[in-house]
Amino acid sequence: MGTTTELRQALKAEIFPRRVERGFAIDQRHSPQFVDFRRTRGDRVDFIEFQWEKYGRPRFKLSFGHVSAQGTIASGLHTPAQDVGPGQAPRYVCLYPRGNGSSTRHWFCQDAALWARLLGRPPRPATEVASELAALLPEVDEYLVHGRLGPHCVDHPNPPFADVA
Repeated sequence: MGTTTELRQALKAEIFPRRVERGFAIDQRHSPQFVDFRRTRGDRVDFIEFQWEKYGRPRFKLSFGHVSAQGTIASGLHTPAQDVGPGQAPRYVCLYPRGNGSSTRHWFCQDAALWARLLGRPPRPATEVASELAALLPEVDEYLVHGRLGPHCVDHPNPPFADVA
């Protein structure tokens, strides 16, 4: 079993069904590094992206936002809405469990802090990390529905991108 398997299974059991209940479809084209969720609401598409830490540690970042149903344009190139993620959206938001830095130490993580590892403490249970995320999901919904940032959210504009009108 890989280092992220237990955490991925906890998310699939506790978090992913909640997103599907809210009308999102799972897009695993870029798995295992990214797992995306998208839903169409009127003239826009909401997206949520789980980005796993690239070195295989049990850590992930959650980014989300929305774009026009027609997609985005950057540098003269059109990206359809069903392919847009944080990197192609005019703006996106990241949800952090603590702090607001973009370092992986601010991501959702199962691994114990350095001081805890030095004291021989085991990693956090995967279900604890999933529950931590579940408690913060209302902030994601609040932004996607009402455009209001929660206390664990950080807004990131992508200046070269624009919604297709």
